[in-house]
Amino acid sequence: MLDDLKLADIEVLDSSVNSDCHAEMIQDIIRSGFRALEHGERFTGKPGTLIFEQNGKIVKVHAGVCLAEPQARHRGEFSSKNERKLGIYHPSKTWFVAKFRNRCWLGNITKTLYPLHISLLSADSSGASQLLDQYFSIYIRFMKDHEQTLDPGLSNFGADEDGKVFYLDDDIYGWDGFAGLSQAIGVWFRQFFEFPEVFFSSLGASLGNWLDYCYPDSEWIDIIAEQIRGVFTANEEQSARRDHFLKGFAQVTRENTGAENAAPSVYVISAEAPHIMDRGTGLVAILADIHANLPALEKTLAELGRRSISRVLILGDLVGYGPHPSECIELLRAGDFHIIRGNHDHATAIGKAGQGFSAGSRWVIDWTVSRLSSAERQWLGSLPLYLDGEDWLAVHGAPQDPTFMNGYVYRMTYEDNLQNMKERGIRYCFHGHTHIAGVYYARKTLTGHSVSGSYPLASVDQGLVCPGSVGQPRGGRTGLEFAILDTETFEIEFINLDYDVSAVIDEMNRKGFPSQLSSRLLNGR
Repeated sequence: MLDDLKLADIEVLDSSVNSDCHAEMIQDIIRSGFRALEHGERFTGKPGTLIFEQNGKIVKVHAGVCLAEPQARHRGEFSSKNERKLGIYHPSKTWFVAKFRNRCWLGNITKTLYPLHISLLSADSSGASQLLDQYFSIYIRFMKDHEQTLDPGLSNFGADEDGKVFYLDDDIYGWDGFAGLSQAIGVWFRQFFEFPEVFFSSLGASLGNWLDYCYPDSEWIDIIAEQIRGVFTANEEQSARRDHFLKGFAQVTRENTGAENAAPSVYVISAEAPHIMDRGTGLVAILADIHANLPALEKTLAELGRRSISRVLILGDLVGYGPHPSECIELLRAGDFHIIRGNHDHATAIGKAGQGFSAGSRWVIDWTVSRLSSAERQWLGSLPLYLDGEDWLAVHGAPQDPTFMNGYVYRMTYEDNLQNMKERGIRYCFHGHTHIAGVYYARKTLTGHSVSGSYPLASVDQGLVCPGSVGQPRGGRTGLEFAILDTETFEIEFINLDYDVSAVIDEMNRKGFPSQLSSRLLNGR
């Protein structure tokens, strides 16, 4: 292959991009400048990629793909035109076709750039911060403008001699909800051990500023923070770098929302939260989808008091649909509960319902926003998007959903979600959002769905558990629903209790709520 390339004829596809580039130069570089690819070293790449360097120029040939000449020319011309529009590549990048007998390969030549994973090794904190600020700028603005993503590995970005950063990879990838970027940042906490903690605070601030610029008033700011909170760290030093990063990130996003002086309105995750499902620690109540239904919430908490259950996990959607948002928030803030954020909570916090909301839901969000104080809305917006422990996860939506609060677990998605849990080492996921009590499970080769009054979770390899809805059940039963987990046996019991539904409906009617919302309380669907 390499010998064939050395004998190949070169056709430059758009010499106007780089007037210094000509076929003879490319041939000379290919004949004398081969560089081996090695992971973590200066030259990295996909299998089948050949790299050549000489006299400040780098040639890349996609040797693993052999094309017919018209096809190769068409692809190269398309790539050249498209990359000029994107504006993320060095302006000297030029595509060519290498032709040998009846075979053709695509390649490109560009000015030598120094990959960031190498450049950062010799940079001080200030220089490294400037390089990574440009990295964030390119990455986030590209995602915003094109709804696609770049490969976030630092080896795919390079700087010229003036310190200007460009994208190096020839490929563009599908939207991933920022999961790749969050995981790449997690690698930095393990790799950048020579930089001080203040460096990570500045990186967090840089990311926060670019996200706020490109995605103002967006859930993505919170989602990325939660993704980074969940990245793997191997020791206390790495965890400290992550925490400083998140502090810098949070400081920027609070300042940009005008909430920097409202610390008392912020929910703080308890140190006990990761341990509430620990084996042998007693009963845990699991609630979801309260939806501003005060009588149902009061009846639920009274029942927990009667049973002497003090540990409570709440899976989001405290507000929305119902007429008592402020009263429910006040009651929940006064308790020692472990709470995560739902999509209705988030929409209320930012004052905007997204595309996934029905007309009736949007009406209630607007109504709720007008009734809550800024402190109450800020508290809702500070709720975490997930909680987790040794082998369990709690989200409002679904485990495979990168937003944590919008995906549904139901007949068409549960198997994919169970597989996602298996791959991540999660045995149990407690979720809300569907308003339907039950357990989707995987046990060896068997998968299924149970809606019985209790279920032995200890018998499953993976289990998706929904406790139903306190404020608006949809499984065909009226009343209120929640679940109780016995951590001694890991038996889960599903509770359904009556309460005064008519009082809630009367209140909804007095306040002009859409009629379909009150009818749901009457029929449980």
